[in-house]
Amino acid sequence: MATGLKTVLKRELNRITSESIYLWMLLILPMFTFLLFPTMFSAGKAEGFSVAIVDHDNSPLSRKLISWIEATPEVHFSHKINSLQEGKRLIEKGDVYAVLKIPKDLEKGVYSGLPNKLVLFYSNTNLSAGSGVSTSIIKTVKTMSAGINMQKRMSKNKEMYTQALHNVQPIRIDAHTLYNPYINYSYYLVIGLLPVMLLMFIISTTIYAIGSELKNGTALEWYELSSKSITVALAGKLLPYTVIFIIEAYFMNFILLGLIGVPKEGNLLVLFIATTMFVIAYQAAAIFLITIFPNMRMALSLGAMYASLAFSFAGLTFPEIGMNGFMQGFAQLFPFTHYLKIYINVEMKGLDLYYTISPFIYLGIFIITPIVLGPRIRAIMIKEKYWGHS
Repeated sequence: MATGLKTVLKRELNRITSESIYLWMLLILPMFTFLLFPTMFSAGKAEGFSVAIVDHDNSPLSRKLISWIEATPEVHFSHKINSLQEGKRLIEKGDVYAVLKIPKDLEKGVYSGLPNKLVLFYSNTNLSAGSGVSTSIIKTVKTMSAGINMQKRMSKNKEMYTQALHNVQPIRIDAHTLYNPYINYSYYLVIGLLPVMLLMFIISTTIYAIGSELKNGTALEWYELSSKSITVALAGKLLPYTVIFIIEAYFMNFILLGLIGVPKEGNLLVLFIATTMFVIAYQAAAIFLITIFPNMRMALSLGAMYASLAFSFAGLTFPEIGMNGFMQGFAQLFPFTHYLKIYINVEMKGLDLYYTISPFIYLGIFIITPIVLGPRIRAIMIKEKYWGHS
C-alpha cells in the first residue's frame, strides 16, 4: 500500500471534493464575508443622525445657529417639536438621537451680555451617534459664541482682529489626528472584522477535518497512510486548507489596502509573512483544541468561543492598556492580538520592524504548539476509545 505525504494529500483532496461542507467553509462563506463588511462600512463614517429641535426664540440668531449646526455632516434636524418632553419620547422610541432646546430671548440675552443657556439631551446607547451629535453641536455653538464675542470686542473696545482673537482664545490647541485622519470607521473596524471572520473559518474547518476522522473511525487509516508519522499526517491533511486560507488572507489584504484604502506605510513583505503565520497559528490552535478535547462537537463549540473572543481582547475597540493585568495577559492567548499589532504598527503606522519582534515571537510559539502535542495526537489517532464521538 502506498504511503507518505503524497498519499495523505491525495486522500484529503478527495475528501474535500466529496463533501459540500468544505465548499461552503473554504470558499463561499469567506468570500461572502469579504464582500459583506466592506460594503457595510463603505461610507467610512456614519453621518446625518436625526435630531429634534425646540426653538422657543425663533429669532434670526436662532435660525442662523440651526443652519450652522445642520451644515455639519453628523446632524440632521428631522423633527421640529414644542417641548423637551416630546423630545424625550422621540429619543425613547428611537426616532431621534438628541434634542436641542433653544430658549426664549436667546438673541436678546446674547446682545445684552446675559445669554440664556442652550439645552442638549442626547442618547449614548449608540456611542457613535451620541458622540458625533454632541461633539458637532457643542463645537458649532462654541464657534458661533466665539465669533459673537469677537465682534463685540472689536466694536466696543476697538480691538484689532488679532488682539480680539487672542483674547477670545488665549490658548490655542493644534490638534492632528494620526494614522486615521478622516476618522474612517472602516479603517479600524474592517481590518479587525475580516481577519476575525477568516480565523473562525480556519478554526472550524481544521477542527472538522480532524474531528471527522475521529467521529467516523478513520483516524487509524489516516495515520497508517502517513507511514505512521504525525508530521506527515498533519502536513498532508492540512496543506490544502493552509494554501486556500493563505490565498484568501492575501485577497483580504488586497481588499483592505487596495479597495478600502487602509493606509499602507510599511513593508508589504512583512505583512505577508505575518498573514501566513496568522493562518498557520490558528490551524495550530485548532489542532490543540481537537487534541485536548477529542470530541468534534465539543471542540467546535470551544473553537467558536475562542474565535469570538479574539476581537474583544485584541485592543481594537477597547485599548489593551486600559485592561487590568490579568486581562492583558489573557489577550496574549489569541494569535489575532499579535497579528493586529503587526498590521497596525508596520502597515498603518510605518514603524520599524523592531516594534513587531514580540508579536512575531508569539505567533511562532502558537505555530510550534502541535510539536509538543505529538504524543497526544498519536494517541487519539490509534486508540479506538477516542473514536466515534460526535
